[in-house]
Amino acid sequence: MNDAKELMTATELAKLLRLQPDTIRLWTCEGIIPAIRVTGKVIRYDPAEVELALRERSDKRARKGGGR
Repeated sequence: MNDAKELMTATELAKLLRLQPDTIRLWTCEGIIPAIRVTGKVIRYDPAEVELALRERSDKRARKGGGR
Protein backbone atom coordinates (compact mmCIF):
# COMPACT_ATOMS: atom_id res chain seq x y z
CA MET A 1 0.00 0.00 0.00
CA ASN A 2 2.32 2.73 -1.16
CA ASP A 3 -0.50 5.19 -1.81
CA ALA A 4 -2.17 4.80 1.59
CA LYS A 5 -3.13 8.06 3.25
CA GLU A 6 -1.23 9.06 6.35
CA LEU A 7 -3.82 9.20 9.11
CA MET A 8 -3.21 11.07 12.36
CA THR A 9 -4.29 10.80 15.95
CA ALA A 10 -6.03 13.73 17.66
CA THR A 11 -2.75 14.63 19.36
CA GLU A 12 -0.79 14.60 16.09
CA LEU A 13 -3.43 16.67 14.33
CA ALA A 14 -3.55 19.11 17.23
CA LYS A 15 0.20 19.65 16.97
CA LEU A 16 -0.09 20.22 13.23
CA LEU A 17 -2.88 22.79 13.69
CA ARG A 18 -1.35 24.27 16.87
CA LEU A 19 -4.43 23.42 18.92
CA GLN A 20 -5.15 21.38 22.01
CA PRO A 21 -6.13 17.72 21.50
CA ASP A 22 -9.35 18.45 23.41
CA THR A 23 -10.28 21.00 20.73
CA ILE A 24 -9.84 18.35 18.04
CA ARG A 25 -12.03 15.95 20.01
CA LEU A 26 -14.69 18.62 20.57
CA TRP A 27 -14.74 19.57 16.88
CA THR A 28 -15.10 15.87 16.05
CA CYS A 29 -18.10 15.49 18.36
CA GLU A 30 -19.67 18.66 16.93
CA GLY A 31 -19.13 17.45 13.36
CA ILE A 32 -16.88 20.38 12.47
CA ILE A 33 -14.09 18.14 11.21
CA PRO A 34 -14.31 14.70 9.59
CA ALA A 35 -12.96 11.68 11.42
CA ILE A 36 -12.42 8.03 10.63
CA ARG A 37 -13.56 5.65 13.36
CA VAL A 38 -11.18 2.68 13.19
CA THR A 39 -12.79 0.89 16.14
CA GLY A 40 -15.24 1.92 18.84
CA LYS A 41 -12.71 4.14 20.59
CA VAL A 42 -9.95 4.58 18.01
CA ILE A 43 -10.37 7.65 15.81
CA ARG A 44 -7.99 8.88 13.13
CA TYR A 45 -7.93 11.95 10.94
CA ASP A 46 -6.95 12.60 7.33
CA PRO A 47 -5.21 16.00 7.57
CA ALA A 48 -6.12 16.92 3.98
CA GLU A 49 -9.83 16.26 4.65
CA VAL A 50 -9.69 18.22 7.91
CA GLU A 51 -8.04 21.16 6.17
CA LEU A 52 -10.68 21.12 3.44
CA ALA A 53 -13.51 21.06 6.01
CA LEU A 54 -11.99 23.96 7.95
CA ARG A 55 -11.46 26.01 4.77
CA GLU A 56 -15.06 25.41 3.66
CA ARG A 57 -16.31 26.39 7.10
CA SER A 58 -14.18 29.53 7.03
CA ASP A 59 -15.44 30.44 3.56
CA LYS A 60 -19.07 30.01 4.65
CA ARG A 61 -18.53 32.18 7.71
CA ALA A 62 -16.82 34.85 5.62
CA ARG A 63 -19.79 34.93 3.22
CA LYS A 64 -22.19 35.28 6.14
CA GLY A 65 -20.20 38.15 7.57
CA GLY A 66 -18.27 36.32 10.26
CA GLY A 67 -19.46 35.52 13.72
CA ARG A 68 -20.11 32.12 15.19
